[in-house]
Amino acid sequence: MLSGFYTIASGILTRQREIDTIGNNLVNAQTPGYRSKRMVMSAFEQELMTRKDANSRTVIGGSGATAVVVDDVVTNHEPGMLTKTDRVFDAAISGEGFFTVEGEGGELFLTRNGHFNMDAEGYLILPGVGRVQGQYGPIRVENADFEIDEYGRIINSYGGYIDTLRISVLPEGAAPTELENGVYSSPEGTQLLAAQDYSIIHKSLELSNVDYNRELTLLLEAQRAFQACSSALSIIDEVNKKAHQIAQV
Repeated sequence: MLSGFYTIASGILTRQREIDTIGNNLVNAQTPGYRSKRMVMSAFEQELMTRKDANSRTVIGGSGATAVVVDDVVTNHEPGMLTKTDRVFDAAISGEGFFTVEGEGGELFLTRNGHFNMDAEGYLILPGVGRVQGQYGPIRVENADFEIDEYGRIINSYGGYIDTLRISVLPEGAAPTELENGVYSSPEGTQLLAAQDYSIIHKSLELSNVDYNRELTLLLEAQRAFQACSSALSIIDEVNKKAHQIAQV
């Protein structure tokens, strides 16, 4: 009887995690450059018989119950559609790489969100994250009279060169850590590399790659599965109570 509790409880916890993941996708559907997430489930028995290392999975043997657990949450890195905004502070990347942004503590962050703004000192910023980086450090545009060419070069209204957007990629095999709203940090000690295969589209944004209709369908499926697990748990609880009553007779 207890195994039934464990199995259904694992289903409830897993479906709740799935609902949270889908909900996060829906919340960020309008966040420029956001990448959708998908939860991967596996049987508890499979998890018990393997051990996750940094970049591998080792079989260690063993057996387990029929419960399910969250194996991983994977990110869909397919690019989103580009949309023209005609806003001078907006920029989108077509191709590989991320914009590089420096936080207040000096840490470098990566993002595909090019919905920039300008702070009181005239620096180009990603609100809530930090200052956008160029080849020579934080980019100071001073005003909204500038253009960005396909190579990321920023030119002021007098034709003067300001800086070039720093578009970065991680070394092969290094995986970024997602923080929130499509912002990533690189593994500690990892050297960012300069992206090569890209172009910058000024006054445009890359939309999120969230398929709204698909996410709503998956959310309904997860909610129904959650409700089914809840109902099954109630049934097992009632059966357990009856068993105790019979045992006491």
